[in-house]
Amino acid sequence: MARTLPQPTTDSIDLSTVLAALADPVRLEIARTLRRQTEPVNCSGVAEASGVEVSAPTISHHWKVLRDSGVTSTEVVGRTRIIQLRTEDLEERFPGLLAAILDAPARP
Repeated sequence: MARTLPQPTTDSIDLSTVLAALADPVRLEIARTLRRQTEPVNCSGVAEASGVEVSAPTISHHWKVLRDSGVTSTEVVGRTRIIQLRTEDLEERFPGLLAAILDAPARP
């Protein structure tokens, strides 16, 4: 049985909170990696695929910030957490924002 972790409703996603969440280089790279996925993925697989090397508690913190800001949603299936970008919700709330941030060239 799956359950979705608490997250803001589409109408309550706040622009400054989204921008603050994506301002962190680790969270930005995680979001970029999620964007390249065609299906929701296991959170540990995304961390590995993004090349981010941080401790388990730190990556958990990043997942929570992304979820609490409305950038991602997390579904718990047993001991697995399935993550996906809330692309449609963010597009509805702030058209073009996610693409502008995630498609921008990485800074050196």
